[in-house]
Amino acid sequence: MEQEIIRFENKMKSCTSMTDLLIAMSAWQGFCRNNTLTDEQKRRVDEAYLTAEAQLIKQVKTSLW
Repeated sequence: MEQEIIRFENKMKSCTSMTDLLIAMSAWQGFCRNNTLTDEQKRRVDEAYLTAEAQLIKQVKTSLW
């Protein structure tokens, strides 16, 4: 179980697009539904998601609009 959590955490951190990140989050949510996880176990991956999301948002260039 711990290795799966680490795998999801690393997957979130390595996403290079919002699409990849949303797909990874969807897979993570499915994993959470199918397994009994503590809030602490969920928190690690959720925080990795938020960090990755913030980094991807910062990479978006300002449009001409």
